[in-house]
Amino acid sequence: MPVPPAQRPEWAVEVVDVSKSYGHNPALQEASFGIRPGEIFGLLGPNGAGKTTLVEILLGIKHRDRGEVRILGVDPETAPRQIRELICGQLQISPFPDKIRVEELLHLFATLYPHPRPVDELLALVGLDPKRQEFYERLSGGQKQRLALALALVGDTDLIVLDEPTTGLDAKIRHELHDIILELSRMGKTLLLTTHYIEEAEKLCTRVAILFGGRIRAVDTPKALVERFTDGQHLEVRLNRGFSPEEEIDLKRRFQFAPVSGSNSPDYRFHGEQGERLLVDLVLDLTPRGIGLEEARIRRPSLEEAYLTLTGSRIEP
Repeated sequence: MPVPPAQRPEWAVEVVDVSKSYGHNPALQEASFGIRPGEIFGLLGPNGAGKTTLVEILLGIKHRDRGEVRILGVDPETAPRQIRELICGQLQISPFPDKIRVEELLHLFATLYPHPRPVDELLALVGLDPKRQEFYERLSGGQKQRLALALALVGDTDLIVLDEPTTGLDAKIRHELHDIILELSRMGKTLLLTTHYIEEAEKLCTRVAILFGGRIRAVDTPKALVERFTDGQHLEVRLNRGFSPEEEIDLKRRFQFAPVSGSNSPDYRFHGEQGERLLVDLVLDLTPRGIGLEEARIRRPSLEEAYLTLTGSRIEP
């Protein structure tokens, strides 16, 4: 049963200094963040970063070693029964019997919740109505992911956790699942999405926590992370001739730029906060010098570059 807006706390999820180790191997180290009601919050990191461990702690499946967790004000360790009414989730590995039918599985999960969402409505939402009588073993990989998403929605909870929901899917099916996730957000649900796809986090998430080596490296909107951890926009230009030594000295008083290494043409890369403004200023400066612009391309920094700055590595697909 959804919580009325007036009764919602400021934070749907609060994680404060949460740590978890397996033997001598730390999986999470002092992880802290908060999720506001109604947002899509992303945990972005590579495999082994600690994303699934954190999700399982939030769902009450695993115990944390240290730290505090609140789900809509409730600790999942001290009130596991109540947590089932507040949060539901889809994990990466969801083994089900091969001979169970799609509709049967949804009805079975519905018995676990006091106010389940109608099965017909779920099947329509995830596009599986034509497959309601299909055995689980006969579903494609994309259909199994859709079913896992439907199962995560059965409880009709305010908070939904999706752990790597699009891993291993082709681009078309991933985009279809993205549309479903955005529709859930429009319905007022709060979503926690774990992913190692940077473009997925950038497209879907209101805010993102970058998780690497068991530690939260930064939390902010994708746009703010890009602004904080990249060096602005680049304007790459090809000119009709190169700069003379005197022109280069003069131009460096006004612009930050360098020749493009390895290019046999007069190509330069200029740096600035706003690429469009930089292009206008550059043209106004070069035209009286008789230098023409043959090509220009504004290159805007991405979340991938911010991630690289924060972690020193790229996420392998």
